[in-house]
Amino acid sequence: MITTADGDVINTALGLAANSDLAKLRERRAKLQQFTQSSFNAAFHPQDPRNFSYAERAAFALRMANLWNAQELAGQYKALLEKEGSTEALLDIAMPGYKPADETSRLAAILRHIDLVTLSPKEATRENIEKLYAAGLDDRDIVTLAGLIAFVNYQVLVVAGLKMLRDN
Repeated sequence: MITTADGDVINTALGLAANSDLAKLRERRAKLQQFTQSSFNAAFHPQDPRNFSYAERAAFALRMANLWNAQELAGQYKALLEKEGSTEALLDIAMPGYKPADETSRLAAILRHIDLVTLSPKEATRENIEKLYAAGLDDRDIVTLAGLIAFVNYQVLVVAGLKMLRDN
């Protein structure tokens, strides 16, 4: 799990010291910090990872951070991927331009869905979910994937907003 000494994945991404002005500002919304950390833990370290290993989850998150060009988060998720067991295949997955050779594979369907929901969420339709089913994902897999995508995209936006506050 990636956290700072104060247990906050957002502070870690921004490199905030616990006593910094921005960290103190964030502490005023302690419940939001707790919910964010709990969501991170649930997305990346559930008790039963089922059909998405911890390393795959980190690779998917790194891909989304790279799609957003969110350098702080890319570094955070690359470190998580390395901790969880980085491989060349997982590093490939993390690259936005990467597409599996077999366009009909489970992985290809997952990556297309990640890219679509990250870059063009308004274009996602029931048909996209049907493609995930056709690739072999079940309801629980799809919900897990949706939660992971939602969390990382939320984190990207929160970090971007806080970064603007920090850097001004």
